[in-house]
Amino acid sequence: MEWIESLVLGLVQGLTEFLPVSSDGHLTITQMAFAKLTGHGRPAAENLFFDVMLHLGTLTAILVHYRAVARTGLCGLLGANDVAPAYRRGAVIHVGTLMVVATLPLFPYAYFKRYLLSTFESPTAVGFGFLATATVLLLTMKLRGGEKGPDQMTWLDALLIGIAQTFAPLPGVSRSGLTVAMALGLGMSRAWSVGFSLLIAFPAILGATVMELKDFDRATLTTDRVAQTIAATIIAGLIGYLAIIWLVKIVRAGRLWYFSVYLFVLAIAVLATNALSKGTPDAPSATATERASGLSPAGSGVGRGEARPGQPLDRRFAPGARPDPVEPGLTVPVASRDANLVLGRTLAGHPR
Repeated sequence: MEWIESLVLGLVQGLTEFLPVSSDGHLTITQMAFAKLTGHGRPAAENLFFDVMLHLGTLTAILVHYRAVARTGLCGLLGANDVAPAYRRGAVIHVGTLMVVATLPLFPYAYFKRYLLSTFESPTAVGFGFLATATVLLLTMKLRGGEKGPDQMTWLDALLIGIAQTFAPLPGVSRSGLTVAMALGLGMSRAWSVGFSLLIAFPAILGATVMELKDFDRATLTTDRVAQTIAATIIAGLIGYLAIIWLVKIVRAGRLWYFSVYLFVLAIAVLATNALSKGTPDAPSATATERASGLSPAGSGVGRGEARPGQPLDRRFAPGARPDPVEPGLTVPVASRDANLVLGRTLAGHPR
């Protein structure tokens, strides 16, 4: 099942990273679905390495798609005169500056990342994020775009597109959808709207990858895990490359709003499923006896008196303990902890 999950996540990442449907939102609901099927989720340490590699796969897709543009632009930057005016040194520096300006609004996100993820990483947040993205995409029906290209684009245009990009880390919100819609609204041509959106995706994805690498721990890797990740990364890169080609065609044809229908349906499905699941309790509620003894209603063991093997435990809160105080700091042996777990599960109606 782990191999299947890894390959599916690679496919989802590659397909949704560039299409205006939110890769984070799709990855979240896909991981939740697999957690429901398997009964457990991936360890956070393993997810970190996996996410970083998937981002590298989609970064490679951007580089491959724009390889000719990058090569010609580099030649123009170095002073070559046999290139088109759009690739001359001045033009390349101008586009590079626009990319930097559009990326600047993302820096504050580094300070609020943990808060945003802990606050909004839920099925409800994903569902409303899908609704927000669908609404923006629906508005593009009225946005025909203009004639502005790289030469006519200003720093203010780039800054506004960059501000739109800052909402992308929210689950269910599409980076490409917001940036393309903003560019069209500012009068950019369809070709340049999607082109600039893809160009600024590179520093955005690269920055997110570097931020995640600082928490990386090599000790969490296994041979099988590395093999799964490599396979998923290759799939993400290949599918991502095809998704870029598809996105360019969709935007140029003025059909970006098509995805709004899909996202509206998906949002309703996610919100409805989450609402129904909340109506089905996973475990019986605590009885008065259980609350008095400090047992958790799920039967996971002792509440306030719970401790891991080898850690101190204040026995005043353990089941059956006498009310008079005892010396805190007593080390709990493994056998005692197991007995507490069995007792907790039995009283809560969940025998091991």
